[in-house]
Amino acid sequence: MNILVIGNSTRSIVCSATRAGYTVYALDNFCDVDMRNCADKAFLLGNASEKKIYELVQTFGETDGVILGPGFEGLKFKNILGNRNEVAEEVNNKLKLAKKLRSLGIPHPETEPLSKASKLKFPMMIKPGYGSGGIRNFVVKDDDGLAAIQSRSEASEFIAQEFVEGVPCSASLIGTGDDACVIALNEQLIGIPGLTRLPFAYCGNVTPFITRFKNEMIEYSEQIAFEFGLKGSNGVDFIQTEKGMVVIEVNPRFQGSLDTIELSCRINIFDAHVRSFSGDLPKPGKHKHFAVRNILYAGKSIQVNERLFKRLIKCMKMERAADIPEKGWIAREYEPLTTLLETGRTREMAIEKVERSARYIRGITEV
Repeated sequence: MNILVIGNSTRSIVCSATRAGYTVYALDNFCDVDMRNCADKAFLLGNASEKKIYELVQTFGETDGVILGPGFEGLKFKNILGNRNEVAEEVNNKLKLAKKLRSLGIPHPETEPLSKASKLKFPMMIKPGYGSGGIRNFVVKDDDGLAAIQSRSEASEFIAQEFVEGVPCSASLIGTGDDACVIALNEQLIGIPGLTRLPFAYCGNVTPFITRFKNEMIEYSEQIAFEFGLKGSNGVDFIQTEKGMVVIEVNPRFQGSLDTIELSCRINIFDAHVRSFSGDLPKPGKHKHFAVRNILYAGKSIQVNERLFKRLIKCMKMERAADIPEKGWIAREYEPLTTLLETGRTREMAIEKVERSARYIRGITEV
């Protein structure tokens, strides 16, 4: 089966598909070493127009299925393996999602357009009305801060949300449109010092996430999947508070937790994704050990030199690093530089190992 993947960063999806035995073609904005090693053929998107993207796709020949990442959902293909556009639109629109979750009785932060943010209490989270990743998220604590945000030229792109304190986590599920199965629960690593200077940037995952609210996470996630008719691989982001789980966002696509789930549970998410379109659901994953993913961001613009490149290639061959940039690649300030992976018998052991790797790579880059 021939698969085409188009996205900003496609490495985890492409390599999962290759491990499952699919022929894979890719278009993305990084063309990392390991992605190209996994793909049968790949091109760098750059600033390609929609017309140019279709021309590049033609060079791959016939494909049996297409995976579209965030920002590319508007492309037209007859064999897309993903949620319908109208479903993705409803889920990605944070104001619409808030209204839907409220109608379902699922805990969710109070959410308002930025122009009506005064209805909420301080502190409040300001974030884009669409999209995820946390890079453009920030907290305002008073009227002056809110007024400054509302006066910006891009203010209409943002929404305001009640700030919820707790442990960020997520549920990863596979859906068929009318049924769903949660395959793993994950801890989310957000704004981790040593990995990024951005307070709410997504920095990776730990799988599994051990919580007394496990059943609550599963119940809410499967209810959401059923109500929206989600298909394939999807995720639900939560904050664990002292009183229970609060749903933050729904991701109608492959998630960053793919690496840690596959390492921890030894299941292939891409294959489960494809099979779901024939009505097949996998069994919940059983973790063999803890797996950690750390995303290391550039603290300033940096060019990948020979020493850094060789070290990352060595780590990649030991399955301890991924998203390996080419030698000479320039990672600009706040952009992701690479991914570090570790496993351990306990959460603490895995985190200690990956933190050691992160410190070493950070030392080489001096960022």
